[in-house]
Amino acid sequence: MKRLILTLGLIPLLVVACAPAVTQTPPAPAPVSTDSLLPEVDSQNDGAYVTFAVNVHDWTHPNESADLLLKLVDLFERYGVRGDFYFTAEITRALAEQRLDVIERFRNSDMTISYHVRPPHPLYTGFDSRLKNLSDAELYQTLLDYETYALDLETGDLDRSRPGGYTYVAQVFGHKPVVAPAPNNDPRIKDAAQRVYASLGAQMTLLYHEEGTKVNRPFEYVNGLLVRPSDFSITRTTEIDGGDNFWWNFMSSSNADEYNPTALLQRQLAEWYSHGYTRGPFITSLIHENNFYRSGAEAWSSIYFTMGGNKKDRPLSPPYDLNAPDPSMPRTPEDQAAILAAYEELIAYAASHLTVVTSEDIVAMARK
Repeated sequence: MKRLILTLGLIPLLVVACAPAVTQTPPAPAPVSTDSLLPEVDSQNDGAYVTFAVNVHDWTHPNESADLLLKLVDLFERYGVRGDFYFTAEITRALAEQRLDVIERFRNSDMTISYHVRPPHPLYTGFDSRLKNLSDAELYQTLLDYETYALDLETGDLDRSRPGGYTYVAQVFGHKPVVAPAPNNDPRIKDAAQRVYASLGAQMTLLYHEEGTKVNRPFEYVNGLLVRPSDFSITRTTEIDGGDNFWWNFMSSSNADEYNPTALLQRQLAEWYSHGYTRGPFITSLIHENNFYRSGAEAWSSIYFTMGGNKKDRPLSPPYDLNAPDPSMPRTPEDQAAILAAYEELIAYAASHLTVVTSEDIVAMARK
């Protein structure tokens, strides 16, 4: 396989403004689909579907995040494919206030916009004490409020003077985010959040991140939302040394070839087809924007968690110290270039051999 290593450019951007809107009435849950439509293997593209999911959440380094996002949009457009960008409301606000050029770049691109939450949002497990003893109606309304108004990063309370949450991301980018995960371990909270997101216009949710799709039924629904299918991911591997290792942390190492994401993709595709499945797999290539330019825990980790070495340990209690030391470290220019080159190689290979889809495409597939 010939490896492609290309350079990336930047494009200047414009401005956007927005205002909040509130939805009050909870919808009735939709019945679970029994759809068993199977994407058939196509010899022209190996029958495989791959989604490039980019979680965007580094509000503590908005300029680094912004510069990287511009490079990624350029990169996807260069190969004629789309990325699926999962924005938090907090990084969206930081970009809208400091890097409006990035907002306008996305508004004028064909990238897919999705959504997710990070601490201290009460949907995040460990930060959900305020939701535990609410009635069903109060729980629904509280979650709706958190997806309508701003999240106070110091207290975890609502700031009703500013828009926030899912509705804010939708207004800023001019598109209702397709995916809105409900990352809570409490089934009642998860159920209420899914219904809130469905009422606001989301079309897909997550029940698992990297694998878990049924081979004979890749399209399933819960509360009217399609569950994002993922048979396997190009994110981490345990096959090299037994450790649970992210590929991007090894692109400057002596054994970078073993962790190369295109090689990981090819090995997992070969394993999939060795089972004789009658459909091609849904593959998720998951990465966070800060993984390209920072190593270690996310910069906001020490604000909301006690740190065990370089990893998040236990959730802290408010008020949170927004000036807590940053546990992340900037990557060297050489390391950044190596990670970006490997990611580009993966996109180039997928664009040539597989079908690159986003959550928006998968929703349309499931409806056929």
